[in-house]
Amino acid sequence: MIDGQGFKKTQEAFTRYVRDPEGNPPPPGSDPERMGWYATIFFNNVDTTLGNAFPALSAGLGGDDWQTLTRSFFRDHPAHSPILRDLPAAFLDFLQSRPELADWQRELATYELVRFELIAEDADPPPADLDPDANLLAGRPVVSSLVRLMVTAYPVDRIAASLESGHTPSIGAVGMHHLALHRDRQGAPFALDLSPGSAQLLLALIEADGRTGYETVHHLASVFDHPLDDLLRFAGEQLDQWREQGLLLGARPPD
Repeated sequence: MIDGQGFKKTQEAFTRYVRDPEGNPPPPGSDPERMGWYATIFFNNVDTTLGNAFPALSAGLGGDDWQTLTRSFFRDHPAHSPILRDLPAAFLDFLQSRPELADWQRELATYELVRFELIAEDADPPPADLDPDANLLAGRPVVSSLVRLMVTAYPVDRIAASLESGHTPSIGAVGMHHLALHRDRQGAPFALDLSPGSAQLLLALIEADGRTGYETVHHLASVFDHPLDDLLRFAGEQLDQWREQGLLLGARPPD
């Protein structure tokens, strides 16, 4: 019979071997063939999960470099949650210190993690007084809880699309790119390229704190010293488009 201390040592030996079978012996008395099978199964589960979360980064690196990276993560990263869904966030943290990655690759990975997490995210229930067809300027627009805003130095959405389709992406010079991520009606994540003005409008709607659409636009016109009538025309068209795309759920009545 194995006592508690012996069982703990066996578990630790098992974990060390599974994480790094080339650098550690299997637990004493274990079947080497079976232990090799365990090591392969555990690593493949991690590698597959990460490949599903970061398909563009994986495609850009290629099979050998990608597996070198995921093997290093599996072997060396100190914390592994038993829940596979938690692994991509830990992997992104691991990537921040990898000198072989370029800045655009780390930013691409950040974008991919946001996109991946959107798939399983639960949307907040809509307010009871929501009117999906309400006038978005007269009422208080309701932004979907699944909307995620990103400001990136590289066009990571276009880079991801190129890599996933098997093409070499155009990285370009460092700039400022505004993205809104959301899910379509089938649950698939998508990204919208926003102009700086559209990004500011969407952010203002998220932070509106009970303002109507008109009041939000009026506030922006004052802050940026922009003609109100011009901004209202732009905002009216943009709000309707965002409602069609699901970013806006409709509006609540004004207070």
